[in-house]
Amino acid sequence: MDDRLVLETSVLEPLDPALVEKTLSAAPFYQIQGVLNVRSIPLPPTTSARGLILRSGETNHITALGKIKLSQELGITKIFDLRSDKERAKFGSDSTLDIPNVEVVCVRARTIEPKEDLKTIFGRFGGNGDQGFVDAYRSTLEQGKKAYGRIFEFLRDQLHTGNGCLIHCSLGKDRTAIAAMLILDLAGVPDEDIMRDYALTRVGAEPLREATVARFAELLQDPEVAESTANALGCRPSAMRAVLAMLREEYGGAVGYLKNHLGFSGGDVERIKENLTSRRA
Repeated sequence: MDDRLVLETSVLEPLDPALVEKTLSAAPFYQIQGVLNVRSIPLPPTTSARGLILRSGETNHITALGKIKLSQELGITKIFDLRSDKERAKFGSDSTLDIPNVEVVCVRARTIEPKEDLKTIFGRFGGNGDQGFVDAYRSTLEQGKKAYGRIFEFLRDQLHTGNGCLIHCSLGKDRTAIAAMLILDLAGVPDEDIMRDYALTRVGAEPLREATVARFAELLQDPEVAESTANALGCRPSAMRAVLAMLREEYGGAVGYLKNHLGFSGGDVERIKENLTSRRA
């Protein structure tokens, strides 16, 4: 797969179905019935935590077979649902999943409902490169401290025992991407790998592309915000590059964010890093 060409393809353009099928049937993706965009984040291949941290879109349509694979085959013991209360009420809450030996933590990453309409919000993603993503993700970093803190508590206390987690929001594109970015930056994963992980949602969410375009059809046909709306719905690698630069300049990277904004001690941070990077025995 030519990553650069495929991952930068506009959401308005369909991807080659054969390429999508091939990509989604191989690592890092997993086929979980009823769940979209499931994949493991790219921790170093020699680490014992490799494959224990998954990201995805919403899970409330997971099938019985999907539940078995998630808990019994993949070792997932905790699900972090980062969606808002409004989203859970409308689309279904993870709290009713009832997966044996899997605890569900519903903790929203955005605590303030936007007062502006979507046209105003999406309008910020046009004409300024990737700045719209930088601003939006900075806001989520501020609002999502409780949610991201809960995830890193799990990584500190349980990851070393072989327990895995699944992190998701609605599509697995933005709020989930911030969690993945923080984890991978803390683990010292190269920027190019973090950027590719982010952009893989372009392929992972392709099965819902037509529905997504239809949902925002009015804005995509509005000449004032059509371009910016298409930009906001994307996940280009360059957007993550810009967000990583903001994370390091304004927060001191993942280490600074955990210490100064989530309240983890230096010892906590080192323990989490060790859990993420320790080599297989």
